[in-house]
Amino acid sequence: MFNSNIKLKYFVVPVILTAISLTAFPVLADQVFAYSDDLSSGYNLDMFQTRAKISGGRAFTADDSVSSAVISSVVANSSKAIVSARLDVSDNIPSNTRIVYYISNDNGYRFMQVNPGYTYSFDSVGNQLRWKAIITRESLLVQSASVDSVYLAYTVSDTLAVNQNNVYSNSGYNSNGVLSNGGDINSYVCSALSLVGLGCNAASPATYAKSAQTVIPTSATVTTASSNTSNNSGNNSNLAATIYTAGKKQEGSDLVNLVKVKGQTEIYEIVGGKKHLIPTMDIFYDYGFKVEQIQDITQKQLDKFPRIKLIQITGNKKKTYYFTEGGMIRLIPDKNVSGSYGDRDEDIIIISKKEFNFYPQNQFVFLENPLNRDVFQIIQGKTKRYVTPQAVKRMKIDLEQIAPINQTELAAYKTDKPIVL
Repeated sequence: MFNSNIKLKYFVVPVILTAISLTAFPVLADQVFAYSDDLSSGYNLDMFQTRAKISGGRAFTADDSVSSAVISSVVANSSKAIVSARLDVSDNIPSNTRIVYYISNDNGYRFMQVNPGYTYSFDSVGNQLRWKAIITRESLLVQSASVDSVYLAYTVSDTLAVNQNNVYSNSGYNSNGVLSNGGDINSYVCSALSLVGLGCNAASPATYAKSAQTVIPTSATVTTASSNTSNNSGNNSNLAATIYTAGKKQEGSDLVNLVKVKGQTEIYEIVGGKKHLIPTMDIFYDYGFKVEQIQDITQKQLDKFPRIKLIQITGNKKKTYYFTEGGMIRLIPDKNVSGSYGDRDEDIIIISKKEFNFYPQNQFVFLENPLNRDVFQIIQGKTKRYVTPQAVKRMKIDLEQIAPINQTELAAYKTDKPIVL
């Protein structure tokens, strides 16, 4: 993944958007820096907050604990705002253990949960970067997981400064995002970079949800909101769909359907006849679930339930997101697109903001049928930008970050200028 022998070194990689012609001005772009720590004798950790055991260049759960935190000291302190970061790790995770990772750009005042290998844009203001890992195991008898080394690539804005009140300072824009008369031309470049997810105001990551349903039968039957309603005319379009909410019991029932396949660690909630994988134990307990509520089922029984695909965030029913098979979130432009996939309102599950923030956004897509491997970046559910093969390599876009979409969805986005790096 990376050279673990690199120790506490920083690298500067200028990010330049060549598709924008600004040759009349000598401008700078946001800069991407890199930091690594192999947790050897010179590790850069905050030992006042770190409770994990550090041994042999690795961090383990403390011997007398089932959960321990590893928290870094400030690993970057720039003069301008740190607007995004990507965490890559080398770790070892035996059965019945888990490691949850976090990053912060405001000296640890707010930590954001992340998945290693994805770039996340901060929704907080700050210029002091830290990382954190929570290492857990089911019992003291279980071998601990370990963090061996970490690597952070982070973007520092060339135009957004952080003042003493932790407020971004950037006077170069008017309300339409166009360079104001007499403004800083670098602000315009920063705005352009943000549109391709390379800094300033790129979208934040996302999540999904759960709710109660029925006891798992030997032959599972998928039920929907409309399946309990009859209409002699066969037209149910005027019926309000039931939208299930994560962690809530079904009305009139004390059952919360939490299941797992015996011998496996993944825990699912059965919601509206669908399975919802609960991604971390932190989120499991945040929903108010208890371990004793979990029922063991067979893999065959679990396979009878389709996965949840449509989600909304608690308190915001105006936006619906598609949850990809790769565990990413993509904003659905309109109901016509949703309908083209055969999805319905009753397929929606409402999840917590905490779970939503666990998942990265699905920015990159390709046309599945007819198959076309051209890659597009989707911006805020409104526009698409063709990404050249060279740009895909330079931006380090992995195959698992690119999801298939259909022709209806691709056509729903307005076409913007291509990304050429």
